[in-house]
Amino acid sequence: MQFTLTLINPSSTHIVLPLHYNYLIQSAIYRSLSPDFASFLHSTGYMIDKRRFPLFVFSRIIGSFQINKEQKWIRFSNPVQLIISSPISQFMQDTAQLLLSEGIQIGQNRLEVDKLEMLQPKVTKEEITVVTQSPIVAYSTFVRGDGKKYTLYYSPGDKEFKRIVSENLMRKARLLYGEDIDVSGIDIHCYGRYRREVVLYKGIVIKGYSGRFILKGDPCLLQTAIDAGIGSKNSMGFGLIQTIPEK
Repeated sequence: MQFTLTLINPSSTHIVLPLHYNYLIQSAIYRSLSPDFASFLHSTGYMIDKRRFPLFVFSRIIGSFQINKEQKWIRFSNPVQLIISSPISQFMQDTAQLLLSEGIQIGQNRLEVDKLEMLQPKVTKEEITVVTQSPIVAYSTFVRGDGKKYTLYYSPGDKEFKRIVSENLMRKARLLYGEDIDVSGIDIHCYGRYRREVVLYKGIVIKGYSGRFILKGDPCLLQTAIDAGIGSKNSMGFGLIQTIPEK
C-alpha cells in the first residue's frame, strides 16, 4: 500500500531543507507512529536470517526546487509531494491518521497535509516497468587487512547489483508471505539511462541509482518490491518504486 501526501508550508511560500534531508523525513515518519510501534520498528523490526527490516520506504520530496550548493540547502516551492509505502497496515494507518490531524514536522518546517491519496497497486503479471521515486541501493561490506570495514556500492550494470537486490527482495517476501514461499529471484534491467545519486545520511555517504527499470519475477516478489521497497536501506529513504502504466 502507498499513499501520496501533498504538503504545504502555511507560513511561507517555500520549504527550505538541507541538501541531504533523508534523516529528517525518516525521523518525522517515526514521530507519526505510536511510541511503542516506533520503538519496535527502530530497534527491532521484522527479523529474518538475522537481518532486520522495518518494512517501510519513502520517496524523495517531489516538487519545484532551487539548490544552493555553497550554503548546502534546497528550497522547494509550495506545494510538494511525499510518497510513503509499507505492506504493514498498522504502519500505514498510524501514519495516515496522525499526519492528517497534526501535519508533519520536517526540519524547521511545520507542514500541513493538503491532500492524502491512498493507492493499493496490485501486481498480477510477471513483468512490470517501474520508475524510482528514491534511489535503489545495493552494496556489500568488506573487511580490510587492518580490520577496518568498508562498503562497496554496486551500479545497475554490475552483476552483483541484481543478486543483492534479488536476495533482499526474497527475504522481505518470506517475511510477508511465509518462510515456505517457493519463489526464485527476480531479473532487473535498466530501461534507458540511469543516474547515480549520492546522499549523506547522518554523515555517511550512500550511493544509489535512479531511473526506469524492468522487473521480471513472481508477482508476489514484484508486489513486495512495490509495497516494501526494492534494494537496501528502504527505511532511510531508498528504493521506493512505482509502476509505469502500459500504453
